[in-house]
Amino acid sequence: MKYSVDKQDRYTVFQVEEENLNSIVAPDLKSEIVILFNEGVNNLIFDLSRVKYVDSSGLSAILTADRLWKEQGSFVLTGIEHPSVKKYSKFLVWIAFCLWSRLKQKP
Repeated sequence: MKYSVDKQDRYTVFQVEEENLNSIVAPDLKSEIVILFNEGVNNLIFDLSRVKYVDSSGLSAILTADRLWKEQGSFVLTGIEHPSVKKYSKFLVWIAFCLWSRLKQKP
């Protein structure tokens, strides 16, 4: 799977550099997400700007990141641009809303 990671002091940007976020790349993506989590990344920005297609396996990988970062900072999705990626936007917007709600509740 092709991706880039840009680690900054307060956040890390993970950019998927694949056109398809599907069952072929999702297992590797989940592994990379877990590695970042275990390295102690507190705030993850997940960039989908190069992705043109997401299936249920890809969505599952995104939900894995959401679940991991519930207690450890923040998880932000960005780059939801391609029409076929936007078809999952209801789910992605829901995830973003849940994250926002949790951040609002943190002291």
